Amino acid sequence: MTRFFRLLRKDLQASLLPLGFLSGIALIVMLFTRVRISMGSWPNEAALAAVSLPLVFLPLWLLWQSFQTLRIEWREDTVYTLLVLPLPGWKVMLAKLAAICLEYTILLAVTAVGALIFFAPQVQQAMENLPSLLWVIRNFSLVYLFSLGVLASMVIFVQLAFVVSKMVGRVQGLIAIWTLFLSSWFVEVLGALMEPLFRWIPVLSLDRLFRLDELRAGIVFELNLASEIGSWLGILALFVLTGVLFEHFVEVSG
Repeated sequence: MTRFFRLLRKDLQASLLPLGFLSGIALIVMLFTRVRISMGSWPNEAALAAVSLPLVFLPLWLLWQSFQTLRIEWREDTVYTLLVLPLPGWKVMLAKLAAICLEYTILLAVTAVGALIFFAPQVQQAMENLPSLLWVIRNFSLVYLFSLGVLASMVIFVQLAFVVSKMVGRVQGLIAIWTLFLSSWFVEVLGALMEPLFRWIPVLSLDRLFRLDELRAGIVFELNLASEIGSWLGILALFVLTGVLFEHFVEVSG
């Protein structure tokens, strides 16, 4: 377990500079927008755009980071160290996945704190139209957990594509693209095939989970868990496969 946390710390330390850079840009954009709103040059709605802008680019940047954390291991020849460590391949991949999830959490927290600092009047005005502070915290936490799950699944796809591409000597980019396509297709098909096995699981009423009736009556929002469970099992299988391929079949010199 100590070796795992060492790997996690190494990945986080490598991300400190880009993480700080992106956080700084997000805060500067919000500060600039706040100044323009105070001067009367921009409307209050610009605050929403300033907060949303980092959140739009955040997933793309994190997916790029999941690719970069593996690419750096080959570029700096540290992949040799990873392969000789007495750790299974899935733990190496898990450390990198956990680092990306922590980066996501930190950047999301920075954006939230920045919004509270620079756009306090707008936040207070928005809160007046929402049921309660507890309702906001609850739903924000649920959205965070859902988005974290989606991000983790996308990172797993990227990790698999990179590792498979390193198993061949040429056309690695093309192999990576096809791996992304085929893995997403596999997960979708597996979810559809396994749906009959999980039809006994009731449909998840997201409107009740998020208590949307407190916001407006008559909202219905449901999620069919039967097909989703098969897809998540497929993603878990891809994660295990990535670890096995990295540990036993990857070409270090690729």
